[in-house]
Formats: sequence, structure tokens, C-alpha cells
Amino acid sequence: MGIVSAAADMAVALFSLTIAVAAPLIDAQSVLPRHLFPPQLVALKRWYADEFGDYLLVRPPGFLRGLVWLELAFLWPLAVATLYGVLARRRWAATTSLIAGVSTLTSMSAILGEIVGSKKATPKLLQMYVPFAVFAVIAILRGLCSCTPRGTAGSSVGPFARKKRV
Repeated sequence: MGIVSAAADMAVALFSLTIAVAAPLIDAQSVLPRHLFPPQLVALKRWYADEFGDYLLVRPPGFLRGLVWLELAFLWPLAVATLYGVLARRRWAATTSLIAGVSTLTSMSAILGEIVGSKKATPKLLQMYVPFAVFAVIAILRGLCSCTPRGTAGSSVGPFARKKRV
């Protein structure tokens, strides 16, 4: 079980790091004025959109703008906290991992539904979005199945629990 847990932790850390970096630097360009970003970042976003055929980033529809605001206001700080929690082996990282996974899977469902439903899904574009859905499922499972040697996560029952004195 230790290898699976370590692999899940590594996947969640990678997922959180990606969101912590990409959300403010790339995704925020969809909702904030372009002059706030260095030309290199604007060029990177343009290159990505051209290379992968990501029509959602070229002309972001209203629902995507809403998801980006949600990502910046809620998911980005949560991803930073989850990254810290996983790397520092904090017990509460299971909760933040679960919340971040559910939020991301919900967003990815809407985005993948649009891409596949519009018939504009190319294999290259799906290669960019599907891993986020997979990472989200791993984050959810990590949050639900986090096992600790002291009992279940959040439980005070276990070998180190204090006994009540009367």
C-alpha cells in the first residue's frame, strides 16, 4: 500500500504544482488584460493555442471565463496548500486534495463536454485536457483513501489517542 500511496502523493503534487504555476501565468490571460503579462507569457499562450488547436483559449466562451475565475480565486490557493501539505506530509492534505480533485473534475467535465460535443477534439488537444481529469480522479481517491498509521484520517481513535480520565 505504501508504493500506491507514494505514487498518488507524487501525482497529486505534480497536479498541484501544474495548477499553481499555470493558473496565474497562463489561464489568467483569458480573463485579465493582456498588458498585465510579459510578452513572453503572451507568446507562450499563443504558441500553445496554435500548436494544440485549443480554440477555447483563443476565444474563451463565457463558461470558460467563469471556470478560470473559479480556478484563480479558489483552486489556485487550494493547489498551493495541497502542494505544501503533501510535501510536508500534513494530515489535512487529504482534505485539500479531495476538494481540489472534485473542483477540477467538475471543471474538466464541462470543458471536455464542450470539446468533444463540438466535434473539434483533436488527439493533441485531448492529450492536454484528459490528464487533468485523470489527475483529478487520483486526487479524489487520495483524499478518500488516505490511510495513516494512527487510524483513519481525521479520527482520534488509534494507538496514540489520549484516554479520558475521570
